[in-house]
Amino acid sequence: MSNKYLNFILTEKGKNVAFYQMQEEMKFASSIIIQHFNTVIENKKFADLLMAKFNISDFPEGYNRGEWIIFDFGDTVIHSFTQDKREKYNLDKMWQSAKVVISPKKSKK
Repeated sequence: MSNKYLNFILTEKGKNVAFYQMQEEMKFASSIIIQHFNTVIENKKFADLLMAKFNISDFPEGYNRGEWIIFDFGDTVIHSFTQDKREKYNLDKMWQSAKVVISPKKSKK
């Protein structure tokens, strides 16, 4: 499975990147990507790079606080967290029934 957003994230070294292929009955997105960075500064830097790469002019949801930034590209939704917020909200558990293409344990920390 090729996904341009996933490829970009892996290039930018997000931590514990998880890619979930959603079932067809899920109407909001065909894939969910979850990752984290250690700090708000790193997370916002990633968001800035993603915005530049994909010509996004509007700031995504959560950008101002920088702890949980959400990019919604229609077919793909990216959740970029700080580590503590990822652990707190544990979206990985929510989507555990989805097919995991890249699991958090397999990606570089």
